[in-house]
Amino acid sequence: MTRLPPRPDLDWTPDGAPRSRASDDVYYSRHGGLDETRAVFLGGCGLPEGWRDRTRFAIGELGFGTGLNALATWDVWRRTRAPDAVLHYVSVEGFPLERNEAARAHAAFPEVAALSAKVLAQWPVRARGAQRLWFPEDGFALTVIHEDAELALDGLAGVFDAWFLDGFAPSRNESMWSATLMHRIAALSAPGAQLASYSVAGAVRRALTAAGFRVGKATGFAGKRERLEARLDRAQGASTLVSPASGTVAVIGAGVAGAATAAALVRRGMDVVVLEAGEALGAGASGNAAGLVMPRLDRGDTPVARLHLVAYLEALRTYEALGVIDAAGVVEVIVDPAVRDDLIADPPLPPSHFQAHESGFIHPRAGVVRPVATVEALLRGARVRFGAKVARLSREGDRWVLLDADGDVIETASAVVIAGGAALARFDETRWLPLEYSRGQTETGLLDGAPLPHALSGDGYVAPLDDGVVFGATFDRTDALSAIPDADSRVRNLEKLARLSPSLAARVRVDALTSRAGVRAATADRGPLVGLLPDAAAFNVRHAGLMHGRVDASGAPSPVHEGLYVLGALGSRGFTLAPLLGETVAAQICGEPQVLDRAALDAVNPARYLVRALKRGKPIPA
Repeated sequence: MTRLPPRPDLDWTPDGAPRSRASDDVYYSRHGGLDETRAVFLGGCGLPEGWRDRTRFAIGELGFGTGLNALATWDVWRRTRAPDAVLHYVSVEGFPLERNEAARAHAAFPEVAALSAKVLAQWPVRARGAQRLWFPEDGFALTVIHEDAELALDGLAGVFDAWFLDGFAPSRNESMWSATLMHRIAALSAPGAQLASYSVAGAVRRALTAAGFRVGKATGFAGKRERLEARLDRAQGASTLVSPASGTVAVIGAGVAGAATAAALVRRGMDVVVLEAGEALGAGASGNAAGLVMPRLDRGDTPVARLHLVAYLEALRTYEALGVIDAAGVVEVIVDPAVRDDLIADPPLPPSHFQAHESGFIHPRAGVVRPVATVEALLRGARVRFGAKVARLSREGDRWVLLDADGDVIETASAVVIAGGAALARFDETRWLPLEYSRGQTETGLLDGAPLPHALSGDGYVAPLDDGVVFGATFDRTDALSAIPDADSRVRNLEKLARLSPSLAARVRVDALTSRAGVRAATADRGPLVGLLPDAAAFNVRHAGLMHGRVDASGAPSPVHEGLYVLGALGSRGFTLAPLLGETVAAQICGEPQVLDRAALDAVNPARYLVRALKRGKPIPA
């Protein structure tokens, strides 16, 4: 399987509709694509009546195609939704269209032209994995997964209220209608979930019935005799692990992790208060002069590799929308020619985002952000309290009480997100987290001659900043949670710069450099810590059998601190990872479908360290 998802082989009908040559099938009815969606899919799933008075609703779709079903659904949703309600529309597409192809298809439907323009402005990049487009003014989140349907559903994390089955006809695309997929759809469905399709093929009806759906037929659209409607037995279906939070969410830490989480919650209409111990933004690592936003590209297809690719695209989308990124490009210097040749021969991103360069690669859309300005933009809409030094957390009923060192109440909240960077493990509930700390120093200074046209990354980095550059950084293991600049680190940074670009190093005004030092938090496997926080002591008791090779088969959820979440250990990639991981935490708090697949969620789950320690026979003390 290639790293890039395949493009569809299209031709166009005389009336301007796309048609798949491979499947010998059209993308939508020639008798009216919007009317078909309203009749077959919305009507077939009992919508909009089904989402009235619902604060959260989720639709899954097989066959995103041109996105016409999503546009039609969004159009009805925005006119009928309950105040502040959120609709998640998650769609799978194995052969993604380019933006210009989608625009050509949408041109036939002027009544949704305004919505089409918004989607086209954020059209998903042709890359494997999920990409989420948010339209908070309408409470609408569109997630498109570029992947084979079976792989996509195997990894999908969420509970869905309705399904649109809109792949090409079963006789032309059998894999999109398999019994395995129908069972997976049932497993992802809420009790009573409804499903609709234009196809009433016998194999489809039998597969759905075997999966637990009650299947019926209704009058078809535009001369087609029948269409399919199905409903999952109310006694069956999935359920969320946590109930969606209501009320105030408190975020501890106003660095990029906390700010990105706050932004994700604010766009859901949540009341968010951010508690920052410092007296101003930029007290920690998020106060550096510049932050590099670029992909981490791996040769292997691992959960962590997928996480980094999806995170990069989410970061670009977020910072471009905020207008805070200087997308001048990043040249990545690659020493190993095998790595360079492999990724160029089979790229993970299209040419608009990834190209060969004499030194390795160039990422044309990557670039530099100003950390403090970026954090400030992410915090819009949230309440920020400076000098709020949370020392202790106390669970009282269904609320968390946040206390200072004197025991005075700072805030009460229905949910808390600890995003305190290097101070992540300072609470009783988080003290067991296995963090490693490194001291990092950067240098900022002026440059003689022409300004640097783009950033460079390799063993260290250098980024353009006004008339000068920022470069570094050191990685020195430390046990301290604060750092001050020193001369030795500056010498090593200058040596790194000279190795990365001797000609550039010769133009730096060494006598006018300023240094900044901070402390990063990371984990031994270099994966971040994201999500609901396990109750470590209770977890060790519940899963003690792992020390003897026994797995708890009860099916009961593992012990957690209800309503307490963490987001941290982002290492040196905080500005690239934070927007996606903030979205991940917000979706978990609100009980919504996730962008990340299950394997990637497991790879960032804090409980992974408790499990590993138990399997080694050495539980982490809690």
